[in-house]
Amino acid sequence: MCGAAANFLLPFGQQTEAFMPFVRQHLEALANFLMPNTCPACGDGLGTSKIPLCWRCLQQLPLTQFEGMQDNPVNRMFFGRLPLEYASAMLFFNAGALAQQLVHQIKYKGNQELGIYMGQLMGQAMQNTAWGNSIDVVVPLPLNAKKLKKRGYNQSMLLCQGIAQILQKPIENVAVVRKVYTQTQTRKTRMQRWSNVAEVFDLKTADILVNKHVLLVDDVVTTGATLDACGQKLVQIPGLRLSVNCLAFASKI
Repeated sequence: MCGAAANFLLPFGQQTEAFMPFVRQHLEALANFLMPNTCPACGDGLGTSKIPLCWRCLQQLPLTQFEGMQDNPVNRMFFGRLPLEYASAMLFFNAGALAQQLVHQIKYKGNQELGIYMGQLMGQAMQNTAWGNSIDVVVPLPLNAKKLKKRGYNQSMLLCQGIAQILQKPIENVAVVRKVYTQTQTRKTRMQRWSNVAEVFDLKTADILVNKHVLLVDDVVTTGATLDACGQKLVQIPGLRLSVNCLAFASKI
């Protein structure tokens, strides 16, 4: 007697339990047919992989390895402007290339799972560094409430979730707020970027960050104007030490 037929000889409760793997298998197959599990960067199938990026794209990530370099281009970007313990970015960002595709998926296509996963990779890159291990709290660059409502999530918070999972550090997302709604920085010149974010951040509950080493996180750093504007508020908190880490460094924009 075949297995499926034999199941009918079992009590009803045991029949249900015995059929569950069969049902789950077919539901997963149906879900993959209706909504194929594909790599967000290249479109190749991921099958049953729990990683939201295919192996080929994972191997082709344009890693900067800045996290192990004290004197790196992101750190130098803030020299003489913002007193930082450390600054880094995990990927090189070039127009039309892999890093831009990933940022676009996270920021505009609602791929929150990918955002958390990329944050985990950022956390792993920091994990074996002295500065990464000295972080006390992770802070996402805030979105204005209007933009947050429109998008439904803060992409920097997704990255923070991944980083916090790896480093086992808390996330603080209410100490600093973005009080002014600003238009996207993508098509602005360097000077326009700076004027666009001047005085848009404010401290709300500063006491919780007193004497903490804070990691400020954003998706892409280009001129550093937005991070600088937020950082200037954070360093007003007594005893606060500030570091910055971003998913990508857009050096040519």
